[in-house]
Amino acid sequence: MHSREPEALVPAAVDTLPINFAILDDEGTILHTNRAWREFGDANDLELSADAIGTNYLEVTAQAETETARAVAAGLSEILAGERDLFEFEYPCHSPDERRWFLMRAAPFTDGGQRYVAVAHFDITERHEYQRQLEASNERLEQFAYAVSHDLQEPLRMVTSYLGLLERRYADELDEDADEFIEYAVDGAERMRAMIDGLLEYSRIDTRGDSFDPVDLDAVLEDVLMDLERRIEDTDAEITSEPLPIVAGDASQLRQLFQNLLDNAIEYRGEGPPRVTISATRDEDEWTVSVNDEGIGIDSEDEDRVFEVFQRLHSREEHPGTGIGLALCKRIVERHGGEIWIDSGPNGGSTFSFTLPAADEPTD
Repeated sequence: MHSREPEALVPAAVDTLPINFAILDDEGTILHTNRAWREFGDANDLELSADAIGTNYLEVTAQAETETARAVAAGLSEILAGERDLFEFEYPCHSPDERRWFLMRAAPFTDGGQRYVAVAHFDITERHEYQRQLEASNERLEQFAYAVSHDLQEPLRMVTSYLGLLERRYADELDEDADEFIEYAVDGAERMRAMIDGLLEYSRIDTRGDSFDPVDLDAVLEDVLMDLERRIEDTDAEITSEPLPIVAGDASQLRQLFQNLLDNAIEYRGEGPPRVTISATRDEDEWTVSVNDEGIGIDSEDEDRVFEVFQRLHSREEHPGTGIGLALCKRIVERHGGEIWIDSGPNGGSTFSFTLPAADEPTD
């Protein structure tokens, strides 16, 4: 028994795909559809059913009055013109209570000198539903973090206030041990307040950030250096930078990113004065920014752990802090679609590198 040639199996295989598939000419006329395409059209009273062959898909969508159809027409027009190869759209199905999301993907090809476009609609409704649930979960997390922060701040203020009152009122009656105990208690309350504030800030990175605009990183760095001026003077720090690029991002969050990294480099400076250099290199549509220091370095097995919330490699007596700074950096970079990582040398020193999307220079 002889098997059929593989080419002869293609139409049957395409017809069994659970993906809406069609072939158009370069003007948008439908030349072929598979079963899933036709069944979807029949179920939703569309001109995409069995008799769709010869119909101009672009004209059908352009003439429709719904916003969705106009969006499909615009996207399809750009696909046929070769300006893009995919886009997403929401589709109101035949049932008024049902809406589905699709990813339209197209691939042009030629046969006998004629240009055609293969179009596929992928149902991505489950992905959008998962994303919606994730956004709702993040919103609930933010509300919880805010409630915890608000509710805990007041008792912390009360504890600190009464400890101060106790110290002032009974100053002459307290011995050195009592004074030391009060100091420890006040310090603990202040650390708790800082941790609560940091946790609240961490929870709001995605939901309370500003929109992305062209941001001049040289200007961001200049502002950060002004904020750190006193600390730089006190530690005799030397911070140098190559010319930095313009990126697409949230200016306030990028300022926080630089401030946390520079503050980290100054804090973990080692025995000598801090020496920090900042550089940037471009790779296609993104920039990699590196902050290099000559400090105490980080063991390779700890390079991922330092980006986790409340993870500390040193005691508070050695280096104060909340353990949230680098976790905030990671969250900010990820919101910008980038990555952040550490390279440490065998003799100390660390380089924190992160990627950010490139942007054109802002116009006046």
